[in-house]
Amino acid sequence: MATTPQDHVVEVDSVSFQVRAQKFRVAAMIMKRTRTPVATEYATRLVHLVKGIRLDDMAGFFDFEPSETKVLLEDVLGTGLVSERNGQLVLSERGQEALSPSTDTLDLYEVEDLVTTISFDLAAFAPVEEGKLNQRETRIVEELTLPDREKAAAATKAAEEAFELHFHEWRQRYGRRAWDEETRLHSIDDVQSIGTFPAVFQIPVRWRSGDMAAAEPDFSELAGKGRAGSRNALISALSTRLKDFAAPSDHAAAFDFVSELDGGVFRRDGVRSTKDVSSWADLCGSTQDRALPYPAESGLRLIGSTATNAVRAALLDWTQSIGGAQTATKAPVFWLPPESPSWGRSLPFASLATALSTAHASDDGTVLLARTRDADGPDRFWSKLYGPTGSLSAVFDRCLAVPATELPNALELIVKPGSWAMVLVHAPDPATGYPFPLGYITAARAIVDRFSYQVAELASKADGTRAVAWHRSKEDAHAALAMIDEALGIGVA
Repeated sequence: MATTPQDHVVEVDSVSFQVRAQKFRVAAMIMKRTRTPVATEYATRLVHLVKGIRLDDMAGFFDFEPSETKVLLEDVLGTGLVSERNGQLVLSERGQEALSPSTDTLDLYEVEDLVTTISFDLAAFAPVEEGKLNQRETRIVEELTLPDREKAAAATKAAEEAFELHFHEWRQRYGRRAWDEETRLHSIDDVQSIGTFPAVFQIPVRWRSGDMAAAEPDFSELAGKGRAGSRNALISALSTRLKDFAAPSDHAAAFDFVSELDGGVFRRDGVRSTKDVSSWADLCGSTQDRALPYPAESGLRLIGSTATNAVRAALLDWTQSIGGAQTATKAPVFWLPPESPSWGRSLPFASLATALSTAHASDDGTVLLARTRDADGPDRFWSKLYGPTGSLSAVFDRCLAVPATELPNALELIVKPGSWAMVLVHAPDPATGYPFPLGYITAARAIVDRFSYQVAELASKADGTRAVAWHRSKEDAHAALAMIDEALGIGVA
């Protein structure tokens, strides 16, 4: 009997965004606490406390011999914090700058020139690591709209203010060992932009159980960086964009379609509609309860998108552990995505799709079944994101354009005919509306065959070789289509 874990967290999605960032060269001066002899420090503080103190009075204060007084004077003047005027000792301009404006105490620092580089994202103008995306990743990962374009346009000026604001964060990351907590920025002489690059932010979306159960982006890691609130502008922009992510409206129809084909796998666990997605998530919170019972065994309950660790493990590890049923012909993995603008736009997804292609390379790889409405240009969108790009090979080995509306938009299928099938219904979270895929992966032959038949029916409606958007380099469109037909039993009496 399945148990229901309480107050647990389930990964629902992992979202990638690229945010425009710039790298700057900064010329500045820093002040670090000086290490001076005790007598020299006390003498300097005495000059501050006793205005116009004479050398004889200072010597009397310390009860020094003339020779010792001479050495002390040389040391005090040598700090640059004190100057002599007509026999009186006074703080120099540098000494005045060392005064604390709040306590009027004298902090002894020495000034050091600094030339360094630092990168800021142009949304929050907070420090970021310089990263790189390859040509494909740049296309796949969505670029976030900057919240303040005017500020971004004047990035050099904003960077000067940002370096001052985030100096201590920069010092902790890149500063020298000799720069302790008391090292501070004295002045900024020059700031120059020396490059632009996309900074990548990976945001997990998690579902938390309990009375206030909800699937929401988790910004805790980003919010915990640097000064409190320093990433608020970026978090706000990311949050606003993620609120636009929505599940396809026909999720109920997709749920019913799946339930009709598999004999009610969801309903056996009391999940009678997509409104019960939280109940399915509860079951997925326990490793023990994830295993599917008859008639779907062997199989696993799944929650979350194909960018999550659980789905990745199911597709790459679980499928290998079961071995898979033997098939008479080579059987590639067929992947039908949901019709959703946010699908497949993250780095974890791209990594999974590539790894899946590699894992099944000897068995004809992977085939993307690209939902297409435009018969005149079926491959443009899909080729741009996942097709061959320059020197980079395609994410999927082949792509076949199929009619977009034959199967529910909220349905995602990943099927290896004769071996296993993964089914995900992209439903909305009841609390937030965020896409909350629920489904399973199974090697139960009867269920696998039913979904394989649906894939074959869909592929048979493709427009011949015109529908082959791309294929392996050593074959042409005719050979690619023949392989697909053979694997799916299309045209076989």
